[in-house]
Parts: sequence; C-alpha cells; structure tokens
Amino acid sequence: MSSPTNLQLSLDNFELIEGIYFPSDYAQLNKTQHKQTWDKIGKTYYGSQKIDTVEETSPIKKDYTLLTGKPGGTWNKFPLNRSVDSILELGCGYGRAPLHLSKNKNLQCQKYYGIDISQPLLERLIKVKQEYDFFPGAEFFVICTSAEILPLQDDSIDLVISNCVFMHIPDAQLRKLMAEIARVLKPGGMFVFNHSFHNKACPSHIIHNFIRKLNPVSRNPVYLKQYSGAEIEQMLADAGIKNKCLEYVVEPTTEYAILPETIKGIPVPFSKAINSSLKPSEAQKANLAYGFSAYSTPLV
Repeated sequence: MSSPTNLQLSLDNFELIEGIYFPSDYAQLNKTQHKQTWDKIGKTYYGSQKIDTVEETSPIKKDYTLLTGKPGGTWNKFPLNRSVDSILELGCGYGRAPLHLSKNKNLQCQKYYGIDISQPLLERLIKVKQEYDFFPGAEFFVICTSAEILPLQDDSIDLVISNCVFMHIPDAQLRKLMAEIARVLKPGGMFVFNHSFHNKACPSHIIHNFIRKLNPVSRNPVYLKQYSGAEIEQMLADAGIKNKCLEYVVEPTTEYAILPETIKGIPVPFSKAINSSLKPSEAQKANLAYGFSAYSTPLV
C-alpha cells in the first residue's frame, strides 16, 4: 500500500535536537491534550526517572532489570540470537522492550527507529541507551511525533514492535496506523504487538465502561473502545498486513480480570487478589483475558 506523494516519508523535514527528531509542526503538536497528558505521565513513568538521579555505584547502573523488570507475555516467546536490519518500535517510551530484547534475547539490528509522543520518555530512552547500551552498534533514530503517519519509506522495516500502546490510541487513528505499519513493513517482515488491545468481552472492562459512561463530561472515548479477537484479525487484514506477513496470530493475554482494580482512581477492595487467582479454562480465556496480543508467525 503506497501513501500519497504529499505525505512525509522521511526525516528530512524533522529537526534533530539533542538526539531526538522533532517534526516541523512540533509547536502545534505540543498544544494537543494527548501530548500534554503523555509528557506529564512520562516524567515519572513506572519509576523510570530513577535512572536520572541514582549514584554511579547504584546496583541499577549494572542491572537493567532493577529499573525495568523483565517484560513478559509474547516477549517470552521471542527467539534467541536473531538479527535484523531494521526495527521500528511504536510507543517506545524509555526503551523497556528493546532493552529486554537486546540484553535477554540477544536481538541485534543495524537501525532502530523509536517513535513516541512523549518528549520526557524519549529523553530518558537516550539516557537508558547510554547506561546499558542496548542494540550496540546500531544507528538510533529517536522520533517525537504522533504515530498516525510514519516518517519512513515503503518496505523499509524488517520488524515492528509495540508494547501496551494501541489501547491508548483512538480507533480511527489506530486503523490509519495499522495501514502505515503495513506500508513500511518489508514483504516477509515481522511484527510483535504485545498486550496491545483491550478485550471487549472482559468483565472488568464492561464494568469500567458502564461507570465511565455515567459521566459523559469527563469520559475518555479511547478507554471505551475494546476489541474481540475476530475484530483485531479483521483490522489487521483491512490494513493490508496480510500482504506482508502471510501468517500471524491474535491471542488472549494471560492476565485475567473480572473486576476493575481501580474506579476513578479509587482502589476496589480485594479485586487484585481475586483477579490474580483466576484460572480460566481454555474455553473461558478469550472472555476473561484483559487484552490481546498479535504477532507474526513464526516469530522472527
């Protein structure tokens, strides 16, 4: 799928400032509520700011897992010792997933493109790269922009990865992004979207949606949108991803929930213990799973 010629397909019109590429309309992007929200979140996201302040003798400096933990889910299935030319990460944050893949799975690449809307998170990704040197020897292109249009050429990326990001993107924009992924992915390319879609059948989401709808003034429509496995498969097919990846899997995550753990920021008593105790049968998993992952097969 080719993009119209007026779309920006390279970084030529981006300005490189202290290791980050910024689009020419960055001032306009800065005015959006979505970016302002994620810039605020990014300053303390999952405690990642610790890397900015700890002393040189801190154990965190030597053991990345003390900062990031070890991502699970589909990443556990990722094979060892693979090498690709180019990786694109959508919603790269401070680099948690690529750091794990580089250090724990020995994934190697020649070029890494990391896109995120949060400038504080990208600044921290650069710091994390300096501290732990993930993907050693690779060219790094760290890009601060919305992911609706990818500033990359057609058929230029071997592997697209994303972790827990797509549930934060409105449906129409997400569908455009999927078409963009299909455009930039090389024929025979690969993708891993770990824990990326909320499950519309999950009781926790159903309860949360009902409560959110009671307050139409402050509700966020992004969090009212979830998908079934069949709908995700159809979205990927409509985007043209099947033209690049002949085989892929959409599967429930292994986190299950019947109760929201918080409502309007208030903890729901015993919900975390109840959810973590769930042991659904195979037939129940698609209904109780918190979300879905999708990935090309075989993995890399």
